Amino acid sequence: MIIKEAAEYLGVSVKTLERRIALGDISVAYVPGATGKLRTFDRAELDRFKQAEAEKMVATTYVARPRVASVASDAPDSPAMLQRLNTGHNSGALIELIAAIEQARAQLPPALTVSDLSHKLTLSLVEAAQLSGLSRNHLRAAIEAKKLKARVIGRGWRVKKDDLQAYVRKL
Repeated sequence: MIIKEAAEYLGVSVKTLERRIALGDISVAYVPGATGKLRTFDRAELDRFKQAEAEKMVATTYVARPRVASVASDAPDSPAMLQRLNTGHNSGALIELIAAIEQARAQLPPALTVSDLSHKLTLSLVEAAQLSGLSRNHLRAAIEAKKLKARVIGRGWRVKKDDLQAYVRKL
C-alpha cells in the first residue's frame, strides 16, 4: 500500500503520516517504481499502529475537573448534592452551591485597581484596557488608526498613561 492509501486507511493526512514515519512510529519499505522508489506500508503494521493509537486515545480522554472546596458537609459536585438538586429539594443544595462558588471566587487574585497602576508611567494594553474600561481590541484599533499614541516595547504595546487619559476624554 502506498503512502496516500496508508494515510486514508489510518484516517490522517499524508503530512501526519510522514511525521510519524520520521518519528519511527511506522516503518516504511522502498520498492522500485516507474518514476523512482515508492514507499510501501505493511497493512498488519498499520493495524497495530491504529490499535495502539486508539488505546492511547482511550487512556488520555479523561480530564479531571478541578474540585471546589466547600464549607458544606458534601462538595457541590458530590452525588448527594446532585441528587438533592435533581429531586426538587434544592433550596438548601442551591444555597450551598452558591456559597461554594463565592468561596472559590474569593480565593481568586483581585483585579487591578487604579491605585495599583498609579505609579506606572506606561501601561500594557491589558492594563490600559482595565484602567479605561475599553477592550484591548478597541485600543489596538485606535493605535493602528493613529488615534492613540503607543510604542512597541519588547513584544507588546505600551501606552503612556497621559496619552490614554487624553484619548478617553476625546471619546
